[in-house]
Amino acid sequence: MVVAEFSPLSGYEPKYSPKKYNKTRRTRESLNCFAYAFDYMELPPLSQCSETECNVPYHQPGYASGYPKWKDVKVKKCSDLFARLRGDVPGLIAPVKFKEKCPKGTSKIFLNKTRKNLDYHFGRQDSSGYWSHKPGGTEVTNKDASGKLIIRPDKADWDYRKKGSDLNYQDFCGYLCVPRKSRLRFKRGGKQKTRKNLHN
Repeated sequence: MVVAEFSPLSGYEPKYSPKKYNKTRRTRESLNCFAYAFDYMELPPLSQCSETECNVPYHQPGYASGYPKWKDVKVKKCSDLFARLRGDVPGLIAPVKFKEKCPKGTSKIFLNKTRKNLDYHFGRQDSSGYWSHKPGGTEVTNKDASGKLIIRPDKADWDYRKKGSDLNYQDFCGYLCVPRKSRLRFKRGGKQKTRKNLHN
């Protein structure tokens, strides 16, 4: 029998609470994988969300620190995404290996992307040891594209083409330790989303 190998916990991991993000259209449709990985709950004004939709731009890495809009750079490389994260959270983000423990006050997130650098995806480790993520304006889940609980994101299935999407996050960028006690300020940007299954 193969025993599952979990990444060590720091004690600062968020609790897996999908209802927190899934319970209303406003929280579900206005927050993406980036916001979720950091447990960032800044919501748009109620006036921007109706009973049928909450079609607002998502928070984007680097926008708060002045990096160019995605439409101006065309691609999303791992190195560019890491630089944007460091810009948004100066001095507080560090690469980490799966088997390493994050420092006090931080916990792990992961980042992967599509092969052609067109889209990214984030997820986080929860206090249970499993990992969870929020695919765009859809519901939070702790399962991968094959419906399996996520123990190792670098070995999980991120090919959503079987579910009717055109997204396959097959390029794994790595793990990062990110702050859980710091006050963060991210920025929304870009066009209003037009597809509820859009991941970023």
